[in-house]
Parts: sequence; structure tokens; C-alpha cells
Amino acid sequence: MALKRRRLAQRRRSMGYSQEGLAERLGVERSTIGRWERADTDPLPYLRPKLAHALKITLDELTDVLNDIEEVRKRYDAPGIPDGTVDRSPTPDLGDGDVKRRDLLRNATALTAGATVAPVLTTLNQGWRTGERHLPGATVSQGMIDDWEDAYDIHAASYRCDPPGVVLAALAADWSDIASHLPQNQPKAVERDLAHAATRHAFLIAGGLSEIGNRRHSQRWWNTARHLADKSQDRDLASLTRSFEVTTRLNDDRADLGRLIPLIQDARRLAGTRPTYPLIYAAAVEAEAHAGAGDFSQAITAIREVEALFERLPAAGPRWGEDRLRCKQSMIYAWAGDVKRADEAQAAARAYFGPNEYAAVQLSLHEPLLHARTDPEQALGQALNIIDAVPKERRVARIHVYARLVISVLPEKARTLPAARDLRELTTAT
Repeated sequence: MALKRRRLAQRRRSMGYSQEGLAERLGVERSTIGRWERADTDPLPYLRPKLAHALKITLDELTDVLNDIEEVRKRYDAPGIPDGTVDRSPTPDLGDGDVKRRDLLRNATALTAGATVAPVLTTLNQGWRTGERHLPGATVSQGMIDDWEDAYDIHAASYRCDPPGVVLAALAADWSDIASHLPQNQPKAVERDLAHAATRHAFLIAGGLSEIGNRRHSQRWWNTARHLADKSQDRDLASLTRSFEVTTRLNDDRADLGRLIPLIQDARRLAGTRPTYPLIYAAAVEAEAHAGAGDFSQAITAIREVEALFERLPAAGPRWGEDRLRCKQSMIYAWAGDVKRADEAQAAARAYFGPNEYAAVQLSLHEPLLHARTDPEQALGQALNIIDAVPKERRVARIHVYARLVISVLPEKARTLPAARDLRELTTAT
């Protein structure tokens, strides 16, 4: 018997979403939605609030929907043979081989430090690739490209929660598979698809290196990501890649804003003028860049443009990206000292992030940022408590930058307080 979550598929359709439409709303691959509905995998914890929000149900109702799994007789089951007289374990589906291998890699990595299982995974990986039929004139199969595209969801989920070393180790394993095919002559369509899959790995690698303060190597990977994105001929991906680079590099207190502003303007140009997620993300990051330059008037203007763009998204189409919008709103308004709008944005943003995500820590730091001007001692104490609660291996650049912002908006006299000195020492890049 195969398994299906009929209620999940029915709810999706009742909301007017195709699998592709819901995937776009959540920022995942279409195949991920299919795997959820086939009960091959469960939505990762950070995606559950977003999925419930998209389907307009509560988290408890979503749990009931996900737990309602039915057995469905597959076409290859022998007709007329009673249950119990034959083995009805699902016949291996060659199309799902990449899914099963990805799950195996993820679970094995979670259960071991890597040294013992690495040779096993290498052998399995080589065996799987050997069994794949390459596309005509290419050095890769469609299954290999799809596998690398699907891997992004897992790496991105890890990037949201795990220490950079864990993220980079997993990315390195996949990049070693991808890299040997990039310089090879491929058919044009394969070259584009391969570049697309490689882009998303490359910008996560760049982001991971940025999080640990490795400017030298992160710059190399940002350049690689932009080059691959352009090679993919996907303007949305090229825009998103540049926006992600800018927002990540803004976490570095030595970032050159003079070079980042043109880059985010390029992201906006690539996104076009229609209200889409790439355009909304680019405009939100531009607001962040203006705030970083101390131009709060321009930052507020930009974030309000983002809000207007978001409202213009088609009601029946994908509206994904609201999580990032609310985060940027919360940050910009807190930074500018707009209490009402900051509180509203933070309350809206909390619904999207699990407690283990970096974004949840960032959001919690928006509160002391908002009140640092009026109650410095309490704000500093709150920020110190938040940072102290974060394990050292997870005190990455995107956490440090928000704590440093608290110091940046303090009244001049408050910047000499012992708590300000302690917070500065905890969050100064080395």
C-alpha cells in the first residue's frame, strides 16, 4: 500500500493552490509539497506555521491533517489477492530515489559526527550516480539536477537553525558533487539548470562563510553565486542572489555601503516592476541598507514601498515572503524608534519562526533596540540576557549585528555604561 494525506491535498485545493502555487508561497520546491501529500516526509518545524497560515488553519488543525494518513492501493498491487497473502510493502519507485537518498544523508548526518559514516555515504552516493542515466550530451542526469535542487530546502532549513560549521560541512558534500560538472560542455538547457541548482548552494556557502567572519573566502563565493545566477538566465534568482548577498554583508560592521547600494539597486532592476517576491525582497533589503547608512527617512520610505508592493500581490496567487517582510519591518521601525509600527510588525513576525531559528533571536533583539533610546540600562540588560542565552557556536554575524544596533542608538552618555562595554565585547567581530 502507498500512503496519502488526502486531507492535506484537499485543503490545498480548496484554498485555490496548485502544488506549485503553494510551494511558491512557502518558498520550497514543488516536489516538497508532493512528498508531504504522499506522506514521504513531514514539513520541517520552521515551515509548519507558514503552512498553517497559508491553509488558514491552526497549528493544532494542521497536526490533525498531517496525522490523517490513508493507505491507497497502488496500480501494481495484484488485483483480487486478499491483504496478508502477499507482501504489500511499497515497490521502490526509481523516481523517488533522490528523495530517499537525501533523507538517508540527512538522518545519518544528524546521528553521527560524520567521520564514521562518511565512507558509507560516499559509496552510496557513487552507487546512486552510477545508476543514473545521463541526459543526452550531458555529464549529469535529470535526477542528479533535481536532487541538488531538492537539497537546497534541507540546507536552507539548516542555515536558519544550525551553527555555520554544520551548514558548511553539508554544503561542501553536495558542492563536491556539483563542481566537477560545471566546467564541462553541456547542452544549453542542462547548463542553465545546472547553474540554477549550483547558484543556491553557492550563495548559502557564501552566507555561511560570512556568518563566521571569513570575508576573504565569502567574497569569492558571492562572486561565484552571482556568476552562476546570471548563467542560469533566471532573473528572479539573479535578483534574490544579490539581495541575499547585501542583507548578509550588512551584518559585517566593516561593510562598504558604497558598494552594496548599487548591488541592491541591480537586484531591483533584475526583479522588474511587477509586485513579486524578488522585488519585495530587494526593496526591503534596500530599506535596510539605507538604515545602515543612517538615512532613516529613506529607509522608512523604502519599507512603506515594500508594504504597498506586498498588498498588490495577486490575492489568488502566491504571497510567500511575508515572514521576511515582517522581519524587515520590525527591524526598520525599531531602529527608527517608531514604537507602534515596530510592535505591530514584531507581533506579526513571531508567527513565522520557531524558537530554534536565528530569526527568532533577531526578533527578540528588536525590543531592546526599540527602547534603547528611552531606557538604556534596561535595554542593555535585556540584550545581554538574550545573547547570553545563545550558545557560543550559534552567536553568528546575523545575531551580533542586531546586538550592536542596540549600542548604536544609545544616548551618548549611555555608551560608556559597563553593560554597553560588555555587550560590545560579546559582539565585536574579530
